[in-house]
Amino acid sequence: MQASVAVSEALEAGKLSAAPRDGAADFAVAWLAVVVVSLAVAATCVVVSFDAHARQPGRLRRMLDLGPSVRGARLLLAIFAGLLAAAEVIRLPFFSRAVVSPPRHVVPCLAYPLVAHGVAEPCFLATVLLLLRASTGGARLPAAALAVPFACLPFLSAHVAVLVLPAAVAPYPGQLAHAADVDARCAYPAYAAALLVALAALYAPLLLSACWTVAAVAINRRMRARAYALAALVVVPLPVQVVALALSSVWETPRRTSPVAAFLGFLAVGIAAAAALAILVLLPVYDALFLGDDEQLPVAVAAAGKEARELDR
Repeated sequence: MQASVAVSEALEAGKLSAAPRDGAADFAVAWLAVVVVSLAVAATCVVVSFDAHARQPGRLRRMLDLGPSVRGARLLLAIFAGLLAAAEVIRLPFFSRAVVSPPRHVVPCLAYPLVAHGVAEPCFLATVLLLLRASTGGARLPAAALAVPFACLPFLSAHVAVLVLPAAVAPYPGQLAHAADVDARCAYPAYAAALLVALAALYAPLLLSACWTVAAVAINRRMRARAYALAALVVVPLPVQVVALALSSVWETPRRTSPVAAFLGFLAVGIAAAAALAILVLLPVYDALFLGDDEQLPVAVAAAGKEARELDR
C-alpha cells in the first residue's frame, strides 16, 4: 500500500540522517513535562480524595461541590492536561531512540502533533470552556461533559487523514509535511501548524468571552481576579504557542533554534495547563475546605455555650 506524503517524507528524512542526540532544550522539555504531569496527578488525587468530604451532611457538601457533576469535568481537565504534557515526550530524541530504530526514528515526530494537538489540547480547551460556562449556568453537568471527547474529532480527523491518505489520493507538496529538520530533530509540520492556528482561532474568543462572563458575575474580587488570571494565563499563551511551533518548522538554522522554539511553544501551553489546574481544580477545593471549616466554627461555639449554660444550672 502506498504511504502518504507525510510518512514518505519522514522515512526519507530518517534515511538521510542518524538519530539526534539530546540537547539542553530537550532536558528542559522533559523536566517541564514531569512538572505538569505531576500537577495533573495531584489534582486528580485531590478531587478523588476529597469526595468523601462532599458526602458529609450540611452546607459543607454544597460548598465543596465535589459531586459527580463537577468532579467528572475536573477529572477530565486533569487527564487531558496530563496527556498534553506527556505527549510532548514523543518528539524528544531519547523517546525515538527507545521506541523505533533507524530509519524510522523520524516517524514519532508525526505522532506528536496527532496526540498533542489532535486529541489532548482540543479536549483540554473544551473542558476549560465547559467548567467556565458551568460556573455561570451556561452548561449543564455532567451531561455536557460527555461531549468533551467529541471536541477533538475535527482536528483528529484532519491529522489522521494527512497520515493515512496515500500520496496518489492527496498529492500535496512535501514541504507541508516536513516533520524533522536537517539534524532529524522533530520540527512542526506545516499542516499541523495550520490546524493549530484553527484551534487557537476557535477557542481563544470563546474562552475570553467565558472568562469575561465569569468576572462579570463574580461575587467578590478574589473570584474576579481568578477569572482575569485564567484569561491571561490560558488564552494569551495560545498565539505564543502557534508562533513558536510555526517557527520550529520554517526556521533557516534548525540545528540551534528548532529545539528552543519548540520548548517555548511547550512552555506556553504548560503555563496554560498549570494555571487551569490550579484555578479550576485546586483553588476551589482549598476555598471549599477553608470556608467549610469557618462555617462549622460558629456551630461548635454555640454548642459549647449551651453546654456551659447547662453546667451553670
